[in-house]
Amino acid sequence: MAYIPQVNDYVIWNQGKYGIDQGWVYFVAPHTEPKRGFPETQRYITIETGIRRKPECQYEKNNPHKHIHILVCCYEPQWGELQFVKRRKSKNDDSIVMESNQHLYYNEPKQNTHRGQ
Repeated sequence: MAYIPQVNDYVIWNQGKYGIDQGWVYFVAPHTEPKRGFPETQRYITIETGIRRKPECQYEKNNPHKHIHILVCCYEPQWGELQFVKRRKSKNDDSIVMESNQHLYYNEPKQNTHRGQ
């Protein structure tokens, strides 16, 4: 079963000669239904590789957006190049829920279902 990225996963994307990007999965595009007359869209994720504070502006009062996010797009055919590292509870809570040494889809150990056992 191939890895399907989810929001709040920390991943490493090794692009070979183009370098390595790593960060939190910020957005996962949903499946879209093909519509006649429109081009077919590919599914993608964005990986947050960096964040910095926005400069203060005298014209913006009470703006809830305090940071600039640096994002990289990764399309579905490239998801096989992603390496899962860990998962956090939410973007506001950095406590780790699961590490890469645990199973991705469930936390229980795999049961041997061989008939002879």
